[in-house]
Amino acid sequence: MVKIPNDIREFIEEQGIFVVGTMGLNNLPNVSPRIFFRVDENAIYWLDFFKHKSYKNIQINPWVTVSVFNKDDLKGFQFRGIVSYIENESVKSKIRESIIKKTLEKNSSEKIKKLSEKKEAQVIQFEPKVCYSLNPEEFSDMYIGSDIDSTKLFQK
Repeated sequence: MVKIPNDIREFIEEQGIFVVGTMGLNNLPNVSPRIFFRVDENAIYWLDFFKHKSYKNIQINPWVTVSVFNKDDLKGFQFRGIVSYIENESVKSKIRESIIKKTLEKNSSEKIKKLSEKKEAQVIQFEPKVCYSLNPEEFSDMYIGSDIDSTKLFQK
């Protein structure tokens, strides 16, 4: 597992949103934004309120891509790794509540408040395996950190 450095964790938190890319059996990618999240040193957690495309794709293929970008600074990061669902109810509840509290402190829109009241949200744990820079002036195909040979990640 790749540790997420403090400066990158802070960057993700500052942006307040990232996108998750998934792919299922049909080989059609799906990208969805996430604002209900928490970034720890070894994992990113987010809430999934709906069992739509991302949820179905993850059931088939747990490999996902997480991307975050600042359009003003042209700076960003991409992570590739594996997701799992937190099943332990006490752990799930603790993570869920911490994510909701943090999100509501940053965003008080009615839609966000309404979503935060949904009790059936899945808690997803993302364990990054590879981290890339998305900065245009850097080599985006060279990884920043990896605990695997990323050139063999998606070979069949």
